[in-house]
Amino acid sequence: MSTTVFSDIDWDQDGKQVGTLHLPHSPDDDAWGVIPFPAASIKNGKGPVVVVSGAVHGDEYEGPVVIAELMRQIQASDVAGQLILLPSFNAPALKVGRRTSPIDHLNLNRVFPGDDHGLPTQQIARYVTDHILSRADVYLDLHAGGRTLFIQPSAHVVMADGMPPELIKANARLAEVFGVGITVQTSNMGDYRTSAGYATLKGIPTLAAEMGMGGWVTGDSVRATREATHRVLKHTGVLPHIATVPGEKTRWTRINGGKAYVFAPMDGYFERRFALGEHIEAGQLAGLMHALNRPNLEPEPVYFQSGGTLYAHGLIGHVRAGQNLAVLVEDVAAPL
Repeated sequence: MSTTVFSDIDWDQDGKQVGTLHLPHSPDDDAWGVIPFPAASIKNGKGPVVVVSGAVHGDEYEGPVVIAELMRQIQASDVAGQLILLPSFNAPALKVGRRTSPIDHLNLNRVFPGDDHGLPTQQIARYVTDHILSRADVYLDLHAGGRTLFIQPSAHVVMADGMPPELIKANARLAEVFGVGITVQTSNMGDYRTSAGYATLKGIPTLAAEMGMGGWVTGDSVRATREATHRVLKHTGVLPHIATVPGEKTRWTRINGGKAYVFAPMDGYFERRFALGEHIEAGQLAGLMHALNRPNLEPEPVYFQSGGTLYAHGLIGHVRAGQNLAVLVEDVAAPL
């Protein structure tokens, strides 16, 4: 572990510590500067170590809002074990409200386990991998649709071939406790470079969640995220006395391979012909691609390749070839 990242938080110390991870950075306008990442450790005796992160993508706001509340409100006496809070995991991206870092243009959720001597996004991923996730008994990663995606509030759990049955059961139980309308069971497409995928690969019970959309943040989306997060924290035992309200019975689904996605066949302007939550049949019209720079051309129809429920779709009409237009899920049996 040869990281250059340093912190004023002692991860082994009891008590409440609110501090910063400092990533040395020497851009053109600052020879000896750092990139600051807010963090907290709230530790009290024996018990589980639970890590909660937000803003892995910088245009997803419900997680950071709820984690910041926890940083302000939770005291060491409330905790049994250790609660580690990372409200701004991708702080440079959060600062500008973008999915990826404006410094190196990397997607934090595609670089795990990171690199101590790589680009800044790779460095912070590696520090968290080695110094924080290595301690975790449970990991909760709070996402939202961001400014380019409408998505149904949902939990995501990795359940890949070859995973230990006890880990599958633990992940499934987290989703049931999280208690939102849909849980998406994913194989991660064999890609473990996401924070949740990497944690699962290391045997840590893990839940990711999509709790907002459109780059908005509303009272309803924050409340839903808060309530679901509190349920998980109580379930793990790290906050045994936190007040909770009952969740919903979740509907288990999966994204069934490449045919569940609709991508733009060309640059142009997409006229959507579906709605979030709609039941879709294979072969159904998804929409029309308009070439507005060539108005003499008829629009090109785009079709769904499979059936299911419309789980998520793009927000903007002006799209490029290969841009995601829609994602379907199909129902599966609950793994519990």
